[in-house]
Parts: sequence; C-alpha cells; structure tokens
Amino acid sequence: MSLLVKLSLSCGLALSSIPLQVQAQDKPAAQQAAKEKGKESAWLTSSALSNFAKKMVESRYMPYKLVGQKDGKSMLTYKAYFQPLPRDIERFYYYWAMTPEWYATYKNNMAEEGYQETWHQSFSDAANTELHQAVWQKKLTGSPEVPKVGSGYADEEHEQNILASMLWRGEFNKLDQTLDGGFAKKQAGQLNSNTLYTRFGTLSRLDKEYKKQFDRWVKTSRHGYAYLARGMFLQEQAWEARGAKFAAETSKSQFAAFHRLAALARQDFNKANEKITACAICAGELIRNNKALSKQEDDLALLKTALQQDHGLYSPAYAYLNKLLPQWGGSFNEMEAFINYIKQNTDDEILVEQLKSRLCYERGMAIYREDTEGARIWLEKGLNSQPYQLLINELALLYAKKNSHQQAIALLEKSMANGNEWDLYTLEALAQSYFALGMQVKGDKLIAKRDEAVRRFRDGE
Repeated sequence: MSLLVKLSLSCGLALSSIPLQVQAQDKPAAQQAAKEKGKESAWLTSSALSNFAKKMVESRYMPYKLVGQKDGKSMLTYKAYFQPLPRDIERFYYYWAMTPEWYATYKNNMAEEGYQETWHQSFSDAANTELHQAVWQKKLTGSPEVPKVGSGYADEEHEQNILASMLWRGEFNKLDQTLDGGFAKKQAGQLNSNTLYTRFGTLSRLDKEYKKQFDRWVKTSRHGYAYLARGMFLQEQAWEARGAKFAAETSKSQFAAFHRLAALARQDFNKANEKITACAICAGELIRNNKALSKQEDDLALLKTALQQDHGLYSPAYAYLNKLLPQWGGSFNEMEAFINYIKQNTDDEILVEQLKSRLCYERGMAIYREDTEGARIWLEKGLNSQPYQLLINELALLYAKKNSHQQAIALLEKSMANGNEWDLYTLEALAQSYFALGMQVKGDKLIAKRDEAVRRFRDGE
C-alpha cells in the first residue's frame, strides 16, 4: 500500500503514517509551489513531512495542497501548504503517494461520503509508477460551534459514564441520589428494568483500583445501592481471579481468590436485599453467586421471587440459564427445558428469544475448536429477533476470518441499528471489515466514534 499520511477531523484529530519507499519524479513542481503564500514546509522526505504535518495539525492548521518533486539523487521529496482550520470544516483527509488503484478507491469512497476533492496532483516516478496526491474536505451543514457534552452521544451511555465518574470523585451522596432517581423512574414505568441493571453492570466492570472508592461509598451511604454495586463489582473481580479455563487448568490459588471474593460479594448482596425494597436485581445476583459458591438449593425460589418482584428484569433468568451449562453440571437439554419453563410462566417473547439465542451461542462455542463450521451453523441459528451480543460478535469474527466481510458488515450494521451504536467491539470489528474492503472513510468514522466512546468514559461524560 502506497498511502503515506492520513488525517481526519471530526470528533477529534488522528494522525497515522505508513513508511513509503518510492523513487523520483519526472516533472518538478517548484515553479508553481513558489507562487504559494502562507505557512508551508520545506521540501522533505515522506517521514519528515509526516512529523511536520503532525505538528501543524496540533497547532490547528490543515494542509490544503501537497506537491512532490525529484531531487538530484532521484529520491522523492514533498512539500505541503497549510491554512488555519476553517470554522465550517467538519472533517478532512489528505493523502500522498497513492497508486492509481488506491486513488480511484478513495476518490469514489470520498464522493459517496459527501466529500469534495479540493486538490489533486499526479506524476510518475523514475520507475514510471503513477502516483497521486489529494486533499478532500467536508463542510459543516449546521452550526460550526463545538457541540456541548453529550450532544450526539447516546443518552444512556452518558448516564452510565457519569455514575463511574461520581464514584471515582467520591461524590457518594450524588451517586445515591442518581441511582435513587433511577429506581423511582423504573417504578413509574419511565425506565426499563434492564437499563437500570446495565447501569449497575457498568460499575461492576470497573478496574480493581475502584475498590477503595466502593468501600468509602458503603461507609457513607444510608441506601443499599452501595452494597449492591460493590457486591456486583466483587463478583466480577472473583470471576476475573478464577480465569476462564477449565477447573483442571485452574490453580488452587485462583480458586482460593475466587471463593474469597465471591463470599464477600454474597455478604453485600444480602445487605442490599435488606435495604432495597423488592430487589429483583439482588435475587438475580444471588443466583449467580450460588453458582460461584456451589450453592443450588434456593436458585428456583430466588428466580420465582425475582419474576414476581420485577417481571421485566431479565438478569435473573440469564443467571439461571448460565448455571445449567454442561461445564457446571447441567446440560443443553436442561437449558432447553428452562427456556420452555420461562415461556410458560412469563409469556415474555422477548426474553424467550434472548434465552434461545444465548443457548445457540453456548452450543456453538462448545464445539468451536473442533468444528468451526458446525459452530457457525449454531451461531446463525441464534440470529433471531433478539440476538445475543456475544453471538453476533463471534459470528462476525468467523465471517471476517473467512474474508466474508460483506456478511460481517451486514451483521454488525444491523446490530448497531438495533441499539448497539456505542458497543466498542462492534465499532472496532465493523471498522476493520470496512478497511478490508477499501472503505477507508467509513472505517475511519467508526474508529473516531470508538475513540470518542473511550474518551467520554474516561472523562465521565
């Protein structure tokens, strides 16, 4: 690939380069270049210009023209001309040393994405290879002002991020009030039960360095939310300590840490259950905790309690289905029987479809190593009206490994449209499939969106 430098401007700035080794130019552009005014580089090698351009972009300048020439030793050198970033610019790209094939691909993709080509030059090197330089721009269609925090960003992602930010900053009263408001909205039918659960799930997956903040929150809080959140956090830490390998491949020290952390989590779940009225989330987490501590006698009672307390919450049913996996002493037949039980006792088709998709995922992954094609068939069977996200991820990966990128794109684009707009895996995997098919602009957009999601999580936005 002859591409040297790419720069895009949208949510932020990104610069990347790939070394270029081409030679010579038959028609120097020095006369035309001399007429240009404003900020410009010297005649530089490709790598030197890459570094210079990076500094200029960081200083809020963009290139509007790129030219090349042959020096006395028949080596290519380049010159770039820069202007301050216009207020009405949305995004721009510039490339140099593109082969005709790459230039044609980018030209078509840019046009499809609404970009205007504002500069183009072509020339031939000493080996008579045709090379191209070009700049594309897209203007803002609305106000050029910088968007406010959360603008264009999924509201629920924002809600999850600010919870983590409050916890890290030690804003425990504010954290309690925010979660209390979430429970109130759920009771009033204004917030989905599974959405509220996801907010606690976000807190549970935080880094282990948050442990001291959870402890401080528990000490200062009069509510049960701190116990529930810390319990879920400790439970995640327990599974991480154990690892994902089979029991025979797991060390005694790993099991010791697993059981110790799971026992601590159980204490928090019991405390939360005492403090939070009709805590269906607590019941579901206790089912999961029973699996960790090899306790099974009260799982059905916990499930029935959870369904009575909140029939719209799915995590207890997911936890119960998971404990029936063959590697935990259950069987796929038992999992199917449980799905039928849920169908008869809840009449919730969405939940049933979700459970069926999860079962297909587990069946596919159980044979993945020995029979990839058989695994694919099971994963495709799980593509019902409510497909499991991990199933989508694995199936997209299978398609990509077979270079069936169009299939991967169709699958992941549908997933994004169905509420996974900010799922990091989806953004990254879809971008890579776009790149594989030469759809650079679409891929870059998703990478920028992925980076925005990470930044907003980091900044608590």
